[in-house]
Amino acid sequence: MTVMQIPAATRERQALAADPLRSAWVSANAGSGKTFVLARRVIRLLLAGTPPSRILCLTFTKAAASEMATRVFETLGTWTALDDAALAAELREVEGRPSTAEGLSRARHLFATALETPGGLKIQTIHAFCEALLHQFPLEANVAGHFSVLDDRQTADLLASARALVLRRAERDPASAMGRALAFLIREMPDKSVEDALAELVAKREALRAWIVDAGSLDAALAELRQSFDLTEEDRPDRIDARLSGETLIDAQRALAIAEALDTGSKTDKDRAVLLRAAAAEQNPAAWRELWFRVFLTKQLEPAKRLATKGVAEAYPEVMERLFDEQARLLDLLERRRAAHTLEGTEAALRLADAMLGAYERDKIRRGFLDFEDLIVRASNLLARSDAALWVQYKLDQGLDHILVDEAQDTSPHQWRVVKALAEEFFTGASANPRTRTLFAVGDEKQSIYSFQGAVPAYFAEMRRHFEERASEAGNAFSRVDLTLSFRSTPDVLSAVDTVFSDPAAYRGLSQGAEPPVHEAVRRNDPGRVELWPLEEVAEVEAPEDWTAPIDRMSADSPMLRLARKIAAEVRVWWRAGSADPEDVLVLVRKRGAFVEALTRALKQAGVPVAGSDRLVLNDHIAIADLIALGRFLLLPEDDLSLASVLKSPLFALTDADLYQLAREDDDRLRAGTLWQALTRAAEQDEVWDAVRRRIETWRARADFMPPFEFFSRLLSADGGRQQFRARLGSEVDDILDEFLALTLTFEQTGTPGMEGFLAWFAAAPTEIKRELNAARGVVRIMTVHGAKGLEAPLVILVDTGAAPVSAHHDPGFVKRPRGQDEGTPPALVWLPVKASRTGWHGEALEELRAAAAEEYRRLLYVAMTRAKDRLVVCGWAPVRGADPECWYSLVSRALDPDARDEEAPGGDVHRVWQRPGIVSPPPALGGRAAVAAGPQEEAAPRPDWLDKPAPGVRRTPRLQPSAAFEEMEGKDGVADVPARDRLADARATPSYPRERGRHLHRLLQALPDLPAEERRAAAGRYLAVNLPQDFADRAEQLAEEACAVLEDARFAAVFSERARAEVPVVGRISLADGTEVEVNGQIDRLCVTDDDVLIVDFKTNREVLADSSAAPLAYLTQLAVYRALLREIYPDKAVRAALLWTAGPCLMDVPASQLDAIFANLRKGGDHAIA
Repeated sequence: MTVMQIPAATRERQALAADPLRSAWVSANAGSGKTFVLARRVIRLLLAGTPPSRILCLTFTKAAASEMATRVFETLGTWTALDDAALAAELREVEGRPSTAEGLSRARHLFATALETPGGLKIQTIHAFCEALLHQFPLEANVAGHFSVLDDRQTADLLASARALVLRRAERDPASAMGRALAFLIREMPDKSVEDALAELVAKREALRAWIVDAGSLDAALAELRQSFDLTEEDRPDRIDARLSGETLIDAQRALAIAEALDTGSKTDKDRAVLLRAAAAEQNPAAWRELWFRVFLTKQLEPAKRLATKGVAEAYPEVMERLFDEQARLLDLLERRRAAHTLEGTEAALRLADAMLGAYERDKIRRGFLDFEDLIVRASNLLARSDAALWVQYKLDQGLDHILVDEAQDTSPHQWRVVKALAEEFFTGASANPRTRTLFAVGDEKQSIYSFQGAVPAYFAEMRRHFEERASEAGNAFSRVDLTLSFRSTPDVLSAVDTVFSDPAAYRGLSQGAEPPVHEAVRRNDPGRVELWPLEEVAEVEAPEDWTAPIDRMSADSPMLRLARKIAAEVRVWWRAGSADPEDVLVLVRKRGAFVEALTRALKQAGVPVAGSDRLVLNDHIAIADLIALGRFLLLPEDDLSLASVLKSPLFALTDADLYQLAREDDDRLRAGTLWQALTRAAEQDEVWDAVRRRIETWRARADFMPPFEFFSRLLSADGGRQQFRARLGSEVDDILDEFLALTLTFEQTGTPGMEGFLAWFAAAPTEIKRELNAARGVVRIMTVHGAKGLEAPLVILVDTGAAPVSAHHDPGFVKRPRGQDEGTPPALVWLPVKASRTGWHGEALEELRAAAAEEYRRLLYVAMTRAKDRLVVCGWAPVRGADPECWYSLVSRALDPDARDEEAPGGDVHRVWQRPGIVSPPPALGGRAAVAAGPQEEAAPRPDWLDKPAPGVRRTPRLQPSAAFEEMEGKDGVADVPARDRLADARATPSYPRERGRHLHRLLQALPDLPAEERRAAAGRYLAVNLPQDFADRAEQLAEEACAVLEDARFAAVFSERARAEVPVVGRISLADGTEVEVNGQIDRLCVTDDDVLIVDFKTNREVLADSSAAPLAYLTQLAVYRALLREIYPDKAVRAALLWTAGPCLMDVPASQLDAIFANLRKGGDHAIA
C-alpha cells in the first residue's frame, strides 16, 4: 500500500474546519476523516487556551464519544514524552505555524490539565449532557433531584402496567368514554393491532403530547381535527349511512323509470336495470345500500367508469345527468363516512393512549424516573420555555464557549432545539462573556438513516442556514466546509458508489442538493474491486420435504440458505488462501432475522469464527428458552413440554429417540401419567435415567427457597451448565448467559425474589442486548447497516433480500396531518384504517411517507457501500416473483453490470467483477498472515495423553467446624461435597423442645450479662414471650430462671465478667502431625482472657449433668481440643484452659489439659479418632 499524499486543498479545508476562532459547518463524505477533524478542533481549542470545561462535544453514540476522547487523549499523552524538536514539528502540523516556548510548555501540560479539570473534557452523547443538565437544575426543570433514567426494560414494565390499568378501567365501565373506545378498537382491529396501535402512540408520545398541549386539550384537538376534515357533529358513520338512502336523488319511482330506459340498451345496461328495480323494492337499508352501490360503484367503492352505454346516454341525456349526480352524491358521502370513521378510530385510540400515558407519567413521577425522551424534552423546555430559562442560560453562559456536534444529520428536531438554545447566546452580541465562542457541526445528509429516532435530513441544511444567518448578524466568522476526499476506500469502490448514484432515480433524496455525489480517494493507486454475485433463485421444483420435520423448518434448498452456505464457503476459501482473514469480513443486512441465524450457523459449520448478531432479543435465544423451560417445569412438574425441552437442551443432551422411548414406554400404547412420572419410573430401572432424575430433584429442592439469581448462577457455575451450553452453542453464549444473570439480579432489586414472579416478569417484555462488534478480533462480523454506521472493513458483503424498498407492511398505524401553514405547529396524529376505509388524504399522506422511506432506503445503500475499504461484494436472493427493480441489488446491478466482466471464483462460481475503466487486477490481498493451506504443512505433534484425562482437582486446605469435628471434617486430599441442608424442610419441621431449649438458653447467656442484675429476669421474660414457640410457652419462666441462676452463681463470676466476651468467632489453621493443615472456622460460647491465662467455656444445656470430664461425649471434648490448639497459637505465652458449663446444675466442669492433649494427639496420629 502506498503512503497517503494528502492534497493541499484538503489540508486547507481541514485546517479551516479546525480553526478555533470561527464557527464551522462541515459536510463530510463517508470516510473523509470527520472524527479526525473533530479531534483536531478540540486540540486546537485547548492549544488556544480554552479551559477543557468550556468545551462541549455532543456525539450520537457512546462508542463515538469514546473514540473521540481516545483520539484526543492519545495525542495529548504522546506530546508529554516528545522532545522540543519533535513537539514543535507536531504543533506546526496541527496549527500551521511555528510554536513558541510558551506554546510547547502549554502543549505538554494539556494532558494533565484535561485530566485534572473538574468534570473533565465533556465529550458525551446529547442524552448524557441533558441528564447532567437536569441534575444541575432540577428545581428549574421541575424534576426530582434524585431522578434516575429508565432503561428499556424498566420503561416496558411501566408501560405494561399503565396499559393494564387503563384496559381494566375500560373493561369495568363499558359505557364510559374509554369503554366505548376499547369496544371500537376491538371491533375494528384484530387483538394484536390494538396492542400495536397503542404501542405506536406511546412511541410517538412526544408528538402526541405536543399536539394536545398546542390545541389546549384532547377534546379541543379532536374538535379541531373534525373541522379540518370538514365534518360537523352530525357527521357520524351511522348517520351518514342513513343519509345514503334517505337523501337519494333517485326515489323508487324514478329508479323504475331509469330502469326502463336502461332496458333499451346492452346486456350491461339491462343488468344495471335489474339492480335498480331490486333496490326500488328493497326495504332493508343495508341490503338497499349493497344493491345501490353495485349500480354506481365498483367493488372497491370507486366510481364506475360507465353508468350506461353510448346508445342509452345519447337517447336519454337527462337520465345520465341524474345518474352522475347520484354517483357524485354517493362518493361525497362515502368520503365523509371514511373521514368520520377515521375520526372515530383516532378518538378511540387517542383516549386510551392519553389515559395510558397519564398513568405512565404519574408512575414515573412517583418513583422519580425519567425516560430517554424526557431528558431531551425537559432539557429543551428548561433552556427555551421555562420561567427560569434566563437564569439557566446565564449560568451556562459563564461556563460554555464552544459546542461541537457530531453526526449532525442524525440529530432530531428536539435535539436541535437543545443545541439552538445552548448556542443562541453565542450570536447575540450581548453575551456576558467577551471570549470568542463558536459552534461546530459535522455530518453528511447522505448518511441520515435514523428517521425512526426522529432524524429529519432536511434539518442539516436548515440548521446550517439558521446558524449562518445568526453568525452573519452578529459579525462572527462562519465557514461552510466540504470534505470530499476519502481516506477509507479505494478508487474502485468509490467509483462504483458514484456510478450507482449517478442515476437520478438512485440519487433522489440522497441529499438536498440537485447534483449526485462525487468522491475522491487519497489511496489513488491501491487496487480494489466490486463483485456482483448472481442472485440465488427459487428452485422451480423443490424436493418433497420430510413429513416428520417441524412445520416451520425452512427448505434446505431455499435460496436464502443456499446463499448463506455460499458466503460461508467463500469466506473459508479466502481465509485458507490468505487473501482475507475472518476479521476483514463484514456482512451487512437490512434487518436481522432468519438469514443472520442461517449465516452464523453456516460459518460455524465451515469452521470460520463468527461473532454472531450485534443485537439479540434475550427472550428468543435458545439457551434462555431452555433455562426458562426449566423454571416452568420446576414450578409445575405436570408441564410435559417444558420438561421435554429441558431434556433435549445442552443440560442433558438427550435425543428424540430417548424422549420417544420415555414418552411411549411401549410401542403399542401411550405412557400413563406425566412425562416426569414416566422419567421417575424409568429411573428405577436405568442408572442413566436415575442420574437425570437425581439432578432434577436437586434443582426442584433449590427452586423452593433459592432466589432466581442464586438458583441460575449455581446451575450455570457449580453445576456445569455454562460449559454445557458453551459446548453446543459456542463461546458467544457467555454474553447471553451473563446478561440473563444480570436480569435476575435486576428483578430481585425490584420485587420479591421468587421463581414464579421472575418467569412472569421475564415473559412480560422482550429484553434486547446490544453487542459492540466494532472491536471484534479474529471473527466475521454480521450487522445491520444501521449498526455498522461509523464502522469500516476491508471486505464488505452486502446481502439483499430482493424485496421492494417499501411495502404496505411498513405503513404506520397513525399518520401525521399538518395543522396549518406554519411548519413549527405540531401536526395531528390520524389513525390509518384498512384500505377500503381510507380517505383521499390518507392516500396522499402515504405516498409522501413511502417516498421518504424509499429515499432513506437508498441512503442505507450509500452507507453500506461506503463501509468497504478495498473490496465490496453485492449479493442476495430473489423472491418467487423476482427481485424488485428498486431493490439494492437491482440499483447496483443496473449501474455496474454493463461494464462488468465475468470472472471465475476459486469455488467454481462465475461472478461479475467491476473495476474502473481500463483496470483489471486480481482481488487485493487483505489477510494479515500467511495462508492457512499455503506451503508444506509440518507434521502435527502426537496427541498428549493428558489431553483426554480430567484435570486433577485443585488441592484445597480442609475445613473444620469444631462443633462437628468428626462428622464434617474433610479428607486430606481435598474438599468433599457436603450435602446442602434443605432449609425449607428445616423451617417446616415440628419444633423440638431440646433444640429450642438449647438455642434460647445460649441466646440468654449471651445477652443478659450486659444488663443490670435487677433487669435480667424481666428482659428474659420479654425475649421468651416473643421468640419461644407457643408449644413451649408454659416453660418460659423455667428457662428464664435457669439462665439467671447461672449468671447469679458466684462460682461463674469470672466467666461472665466484663473481661469475658460472648460468641467469639475463631478462624485459623492448625497443623496435623503429618504436615496437613486444617482450616478451623468456629464460635466459642464464652472466652475470658486474663493477664495469665485464657479460659474457653462451652455451654451445655443437657438435662443430665455428668460427674466428670471423662464421661463427656468425645465430640464435646474434641471441639474444646481444637479450640484450645488454635488459641495456643494465638496466645503462646499464656495457659489455655477449657471447661464445660452445664446449665442444669449449674456446674462448671474443667477439662484437664492432659485429656485435651491426648485427644488432639490422637487426632494427629489418625488413630481411632482420626479426622480423615
